[in-house]
Amino acid sequence: MVCSRCGRPICYSCNKPYLGLSLCPNCYHTSIPRQGMAPASPMAHVGAYGNIPPGGVLIGPFSQATFLARFWWFPASLVLVAAGLIFFNGVALLSTDFFTTWIAILPWVASLGYFGFILGVVLGIVLIGAFVLMLLGFRVIAAFIILPTAIVSLFIGGGFFAGLILGVLAGLLELLRIKFP
Repeated sequence: MVCSRCGRPICYSCNKPYLGLSLCPNCYHTSIPRQGMAPASPMAHVGAYGNIPPGGVLIGPFSQATFLARFWWFPASLVLVAAGLIFFNGVALLSTDFFTTWIAILPWVASLGYFGFILGVVLGIVLIGAFVLMLLGFRVIAAFIILPTAIVSLFIGGGFFAGLILGVLAGLLELLRIKFP
């Protein structure tokens, strides 16, 4: 993606859409007028939001939030649940009863031994790190961390299989939130 004004290449996270244009942060802040106060009208004090201060209401380049952007918390909560399931799957591998039952379902877990516990704990911590990246706004990086981590968790059972499914779903939802041109 390139800036519509200066032609500079920009990433999807830095894209500032305005009136159908894709602007870099520099062009957006230099060419778009600052938000100001609209002229006061006689009915400015009346509104659904209570009293509006004298001088009017704020105007400016406000963008409409997309459907998936309004529910940013949904993929984030899926990542947290997947991280917890994968973490507890790794911890559950320390139990001999669970371990013997689990290797009857997934035979390759027997070859991992105690490494399955370490792998589950590390993958859970990586998913929590991806959750923090999601909160900081690094959606692309978070999605590309979530997807492989969830798939690798299949080596220990994928967080009782539900962690694998929730992690892949959260990564795909996070990728869908990116605005492609």
